[in-house]
Amino acid sequence: MRGKTGPNITCWVPQDMACDTFLKIVQKCKRKFVIVQVGENEPFVSELLSALAATVADLEPHHIHTFYESVGHMIQAEPDSFKRDEYLQRLMALPNQVLVVKQKLGEIIGKSRQSIDALKDQDVIRTVLNILHTNTSVASSLGTYFLSQISLIFLDMLNVYRMYSELISSSIVEGGPFASKTSYVKLLRFVKRETLKLTETFLDKAEDQSQIGKQFVPPMMDPVLGDYARNLPDARECLIKNHLLD
Repeated sequence: MRGKTGPNITCWVPQDMACDTFLKIVQKCKRKFVIVQVGENEPFVSELLSALAATVADLEPHHIHTFYESVGHMIQAEPDSFKRDEYLQRLMALPNQVLVVKQKLGEIIGKSRQSIDALKDQDVIRTVLNILHTNTSVASSLGTYFLSQISLIFLDMLNVYRMYSELISSSIVEGGPFASKTSYVKLLRFVKRETLKLTETFLDKAEDQSQIGKQFVPPMMDPVLGDYARNLPDARECLIKNHLLD
């Protein structure tokens, strides 16, 4: 077992502990992970990111989400903005390219622009959902510094949101109200809800609320609010109604 030792604390590599325990340790000593310790050539976070693929290879999706949240806390503690952005880019390389079932996000989105059929496969839907979950986990710990990542994927997120909404509507038209209770439609709804949760998580933690709002709210008007207005009642996302009433 290999460890990283700093003043008054020893932090073990995450493979040797439960991910939730790792998260608790990082929250208490996150600054230790972004400085070069005595006898080391680079900060622990950089070394961890270099071995990221191997670290998460055997983790279940929900463990991956917790692990990414932990690393987000580390990156948040980095005072150098250039290093912070570099760490974030390295952290999100896997979710942006391949996650769980080895489906590239770029390929999924690219296919969806050509044919909505590419997004109907339930394995693909679960992949998209896991990618969104992972992003939400990092946004929750990284806060306003998540800007570069969400800017990269935001329009694609909205594109998938709109297409999944269309799939939900068509399923209900074809199958009636009962279709909204099927596992397929429920899975599509999970993706829509996670898209909203990711956006809300970032916006709530963003420091420059006014400027961030100007950047992210207008593109959401038609894919989200317009979609709610156009949809059949059984196809509408209840979270949208709740936000409108707040």
